[in-house]
Amino acid sequence: MKDSEIRKRLKKAICCLSAVLILSVVSGAVLLNSIGSTNGWGRTEKQEDEIYSKEQIDKFITSVLIIVQNQPLSSDKAGADMVFIASFDSFRQRLTMAALYSQMEINGAALSNIYANSGPGGLVNAVNDGFGLDIEYYACTDTASLGAMIDLLGGITVKVDFSEADYINKALGEKSVKAGREKLNGSQSMIYAMDDISGEEQMGGLKRRLELVESAVKNMRRTATKEAMLPLLSLVAGSIKTNLDFSALHDIGYEILKAEEMEYRNIWIPADDSWKLDENGQFTIEDFETNKKQLYNGLYKE
Repeated sequence: MKDSEIRKRLKKAICCLSAVLILSVVSGAVLLNSIGSTNGWGRTEKQEDEIYSKEQIDKFITSVLIIVQNQPLSSDKAGADMVFIASFDSFRQRLTMAALYSQMEINGAALSNIYANSGPGGLVNAVNDGFGLDIEYYACTDTASLGAMIDLLGGITVKVDFSEADYINKALGEKSVKAGREKLNGSQSMIYAMDDISGEEQMGGLKRRLELVESAVKNMRRTATKEAMLPLLSLVAGSIKTNLDFSALHDIGYEILKAEEMEYRNIWIPADDSWKLDENGQFTIEDFETNKKQLYNGLYKE
């Protein structure tokens, strides 16, 4: 693809995916283009539900739904354990990451179950309908693959408190993680992101996931090179399911990794004070409209 054609594409809406999963993919796509192979990249063999086309809300903004499952990607009917929306505004050079609680319900069905029963396309439709969004793309992976990508990147540094460090160490039967700024390997990162840690604030897991993603984004923007992406290329190619094609991946990588400056912001849904646990420990959103407004404004407004 000629550089002039790439630049024309960059004037259109550019979609973005989450840090480790997608910045690894797009960097690999740029590298793959340089060695001249494009066959079969970024295509999924099966899409259970077709994504209904939505009118684009902002021509400079396109969003991608990111799904991470704890079971292997090949597992049938696996639920969604982590759900993100990655949104890139190519005009403002702004990356917004939203973490959605996988057990929150839209029209009576939890996001995790919608994914298990209707696939990524069905989950895209449900999120679009529930929150009034215009997502067209998805990317799916599993925690084992995501952990392996983190190991190939040399780990991810985050701020760990005493309870988090203690929990990670006990879960893995080790004593290596200390409180403070700590570099976590793939297994440690997945426990940090996935598990509910006793005594922490409710929905703390969503905020930990966003911290992990933000750290990975900023680290890869500082350090990503073709040489560093070579080991990732082989792993990533067989570790995701996505409806993004090679050209889109190339454009994403070019835009995000080469931007001189980039604003970054996080959103978690449900928002604080908009939900509760009943006497049986069941999660309930008390004010869905507040969450809908917060997510919409966070993705599309100044």
